[in-house]
Amino acid sequence: MILPKTLKILEYDKILAEVSKYAVLEKTKQLILNTMPASNFLDADFLLKKTEEAYKLLFTFNVGGVYYFDDVSEELTRVNKGGTLINAEFLRVLSNLKSAKLLKNSISAVSEPSIKILDELASNLVLCTDLEEEIARVIISEDEINDHATPKLYSIRRSIRSLNAKIREKLNSYMRGNPEKYMQDSVVTMRHDRYVIPVKSEFRSQVKGFIHDQSASGATVFIEPDVIIELNNELKRAMLDEANEINKILAELSNRVALVSEDIKNNAEIIGEIDLSFAKAFYSFGNKNTKPNLVDNGVIDVKKGKHPLINKEKVVPIDVCIGKDFNILLLSGPNTGGKTVTMKLVGLISLMAMSGLYIPAQEDSTVSVFNGVFCDIGDEQSIEQNLSTFSSHILNIKSILDSIDEKSLVLIDEIGAGTDPDEGSSIALATIEKFLKTNCFGIFTTHYTRLKEFAINNDKIENGSMEFDPVSFKPLYKLNVGIPGNSNAIEIAKSLGFDNEIVNKAISYLSTEKIEFVNIIKKAEISIRENEELIKKQTEINNKKQEELNKISLEREKIEKEREKINQNAKQEVKRIVEDKLEEAEEIIEELKSILNRVGLESKELFKAGELRNRLRNSKSLAYDVNQPLELKPIEKKNIKTGNKVYVKKVNSYGVLGKIKQEKEEAEVFIGNVKFLVKFNEIFTSIEDDKPLKQPKKTENDVKIYKSNLTYLPKSEINVLGKTTLEAISDIEQFISEAILNNLEEIKIIHGVGTGALLKCIRGYLSKCKNVLEFRRGKYGEGENGVTIIKLN
Repeated sequence: MILPKTLKILEYDKILAEVSKYAVLEKTKQLILNTMPASNFLDADFLLKKTEEAYKLLFTFNVGGVYYFDDVSEELTRVNKGGTLINAEFLRVLSNLKSAKLLKNSISAVSEPSIKILDELASNLVLCTDLEEEIARVIISEDEINDHATPKLYSIRRSIRSLNAKIREKLNSYMRGNPEKYMQDSVVTMRHDRYVIPVKSEFRSQVKGFIHDQSASGATVFIEPDVIIELNNELKRAMLDEANEINKILAELSNRVALVSEDIKNNAEIIGEIDLSFAKAFYSFGNKNTKPNLVDNGVIDVKKGKHPLINKEKVVPIDVCIGKDFNILLLSGPNTGGKTVTMKLVGLISLMAMSGLYIPAQEDSTVSVFNGVFCDIGDEQSIEQNLSTFSSHILNIKSILDSIDEKSLVLIDEIGAGTDPDEGSSIALATIEKFLKTNCFGIFTTHYTRLKEFAINNDKIENGSMEFDPVSFKPLYKLNVGIPGNSNAIEIAKSLGFDNEIVNKAISYLSTEKIEFVNIIKKAEISIRENEELIKKQTEINNKKQEELNKISLEREKIEKEREKINQNAKQEVKRIVEDKLEEAEEIIEELKSILNRVGLESKELFKAGELRNRLRNSKSLAYDVNQPLELKPIEKKNIKTGNKVYVKKVNSYGVLGKIKQEKEEAEVFIGNVKFLVKFNEIFTSIEDDKPLKQPKKTENDVKIYKSNLTYLPKSEINVLGKTTLEAISDIEQFISEAILNNLEEIKIIHGVGTGALLKCIRGYLSKCKNVLEFRRGKYGEGENGVTIIKLN
């Protein structure tokens, strides 16, 4: 049960007035103003779900809302009784039909499983497409019917236009044949749907015809000349035929409206229901309200709630919770601290949620549905009934006690006030005990110490207070649960400049118990404030640390991704090199076989065979399976020598040791064309092989070559013709490293002349390379400007 008096006190009607401004249809506006909150969970939940669906349709799927139309109930009643509508009425019916079509099409176009209720409503709209098209075709405006509404109407109107032309032509000819002095004006006009000419009154006997009218002064008479009487008669008959045809068209169209009148009425009801949900959604969106968690267990947990009728620039958000650990919250503290506003906020938010409205609070706020909301707030003294404030107060409470149960919300301001404090507190205490027995929920405000003490010792009721600044005694509009509030009447009087003698005297009249109780509350308030400050500081510190940890975590994740990327690239490069080397090895083997199979080898061919053998050795040293699991051990320092084959675990690849830096305990490792600088502790060797690169297995032909005392001659030149600058520099860098390992002093780069871009890039690189002592262009016979000769350190 929710009494109209309760709705008025909580200003529920003002909320409805605001919501109604968002409705499109006038009928919906009135429907909103008459809305009552649902008093059971299923109904309230249904209303809230409709608002949620409307919110999604409007602000997620951009549905355009309801198209305005006028109420046509009277018109439909008349056509059902055989009446005929006029143009303007047909246009109002047309707006109904259009609105239904637009709304149904826009909602049905949204494919979203969570839109169920409004989708079903829209699916029940009946589209009268044929009738809509016919009205739009026939009715051009409030005053005009389409010429082509029927073939007969078109024929009649064509005849009327022809007769009008003939009559005007006849009259103009007639006026030209009569003396100008007879005519008052040379303008053809109409009287009583018949063409006439204006004739001076004194010459009316000179013009044969029928007088239809005269001017107000009597100086002019309007005569229908004999020569056009028959034509005017024909025009009149044609106009009557036109009117009859139009009446016939409108009557037939009215009959068609009558056939679908029930559908139009039902459509209007459905559209009004959807318009109502849309209005709630628009109001919620415009005020930045949020959807509450609706329950039916009496819990109200409002987070950062704002009273919707207080200026948005001035309202202070507040947290309120009842129904979890206790049923009733007993608010105390000085006046003007926000106790009554807090109580009204809880009541009004409950009514809004029970009406399917979003609430002015933070997300995840919880509101219960109550079967009754009761309140006693404000001075309701009645002169007519000769009731005092206290009497009115008691009668209200009596009425509330007679009506409540365990699913009621009760809001009472200054319970037991308005009479002797001792008696008032006694009545208030007894009343609260009665409320607690009913297991109802609510908020009461009080200044009575007895009630505060009672709340301390009872689990179903909890003290609460509105926080005040301890120095200025200005309200902070913050609710503290668990601590009763002081009225601070004496301190407020003192701060307002009240006489010190009176203030001191008032303090002396306070009982020892009262002073002790006040001091305990003050100490508790100070402790709470200090604790809140500590919590705030600790929270700030924790947030700052968490931000730093998040940054570190992001950096670590970034580094891991980079490392993984480098490893992956290295693996791919190694795999590519292995495949290239294996292919090269096969070619070398074939070439070696071809050389060694010849009879009577020359020294030139033996040299070529030796070179091929060394190339084969280099190719085979890198030919391994990158995915094969290895048994590894850290390399011993004695085996850290230039040319040793090693395993670099962090890139999962074999390589060859280059320059050793003992003092820094790091070494250069060449993996294909890629050079790494690696710490000793990151270098491993296979348990089976921690020796320098194995020599290929000697064949009979190898022995012959060795016996010829031919030694391996490392490459002293490189050809980078046709390569990009990046490819060329990469190859030259590797070439220089190998030349240094083989103790070469002079090497050659063949690059050609071309556009000069490659030459410029190579010499730019050489000028910065620390291993290059000097370089020059080739001389005559060496390749001139197409080569570069380098001396190494």
